Amino acid sequence: MNITDMILVTENHKGSETNSLMDLLDFIDFTEKESWLSLKELAEDMATLGLTCGGKEKWMESCFAENTTLFARYCADEKQLEAFLQGGYNRDKEWKFDEQRCSENCLDFLKELGISTDKRSGQECGTPGQMKELDEHHSRLQKQFNLFYTLSQNELATGCVRSEATKAMYEEFGTGRREVFQKNLESGKYDSGFAHEEKQQRAR
Repeated sequence: MNITDMILVTENHKGSETNSLMDLLDFIDFTEKESWLSLKELAEDMATLGLTCGGKEKWMESCFAENTTLFARYCADEKQLEAFLQGGYNRDKEWKFDEQRCSENCLDFLKELGISTDKRSGQECGTPGQMKELDEHHSRLQKQFNLFYTLSQNELATGCVRSEATKAMYEEFGTGRREVFQKNLESGKYDSGFAHEEKQQRAR
């Protein structure tokens, strides 16, 4: 299974929201059993679901049953999956995640990724203060990399300056390519420095 094969599902019943993860076959089975929609309407919903592949913003929205609305989309990437599991797309502050409703292969894939389904787990998301500090840490790294990268590509700068900027990029970030740096930044590869800084601040 690939992460993009997972379907992020939110059922809103009278304002109470339940999240789950399904593969396509289980999602079709779920909608056929639980929905009051006709086969034609279900087919239209499936077509809309297919259009969510590749992007990040579009969701399928369906008046699924009495007092129930269903929201679903294919997962775009690991970042979106973690946001979904932490309630980033929920309006209901008391939302819940129902593992019983999930496809077994989706839950197995989460274990392979080392991602928890417990929204109260501080290990994955941290406190709001920690998240703000981590965002600031990432912003500093982004600005630093952008500075080195700009200097390394600036034809008006001397060869020595460009060389030193390139050397600094590789020493600090292990790469001189924007896409590799961004991928490493999002995956947390540079966060060990943040943890060290935070530890030092606590010791003061």
